[in-house]
Amino acid sequence: MIEIWGRRNSSNVIPVLWAAAESKVEFCRHDVGGSFGGLDTPEYRALNPNGLVPTLVDDGFVVWESNVIIRYLAAKYCSDSLWDSDPVRRSLADRWLEWAKSTASPAIMGLFWALVRTETEARDAAKIARLTEATSKAWLFLDAHLADQPYLAGDRLTMGDLPLGSLAHRYFHMDVARPELPNVAAWYGRLCERPAYGEHCMIEFGSDLTEWNALERAGANPAQ
Repeated sequence: MIEIWGRRNSSNVIPVLWAAAESKVEFCRHDVGGSFGGLDTPEYRALNPNGLVPTLVDDGFVVWESNVIIRYLAAKYCSDSLWDSDPVRRSLADRWLEWAKSTASPAIMGLFWALVRTETEARDAAKIARLTEATSKAWLFLDAHLADQPYLAGDRLTMGDLPLGSLAHRYFHMDVARPELPNVAAWYGRLCERPAYGEHCMIEFGSDLTEWNALERAGANPAQ
């Protein structure tokens, strides 16, 4: 059985769990990171010397870095859907994993931390405005791309949809100004129809630090 280390409310763990669920592979998960701790133990550092989540172990083989794990699961267990054996077609999905990491994620996660993970009285309005603009720019770019196709790499779900799809739920539920994104909204709606997405991505994270802390204490799996 595959083992995945990382609390299910981590933004980097969520798309990995989604990938595993889409792949129909049997897996178990171990809570580490955040309030669970455990990242600095010798046992965990032997698996992942970075002391970060997620980490995957498959029959003794260790994989870390979330996008690498997604690629690994897609290639080994979901080669008929998430993965494409043709390198040209696969690159159409692969580039969105990289774009999510380099462009979309820094903006939206920065905004999330500035809003949800910061006390109201400590919030920096100018910083929030900058991050809101950067996030809007990224998602408008994505909206234009989705104008003529239902998924990021074409007519079906691929590994390229996973990192950005997991962020879409967060973006549409944050208390922040958003531009009109009809194509992203339609894509998000298609994702919401998938049982694996509902189980692993559509989780409550609260709207501010007070709610976040309450949900975390209650074990309600707030998204990081």
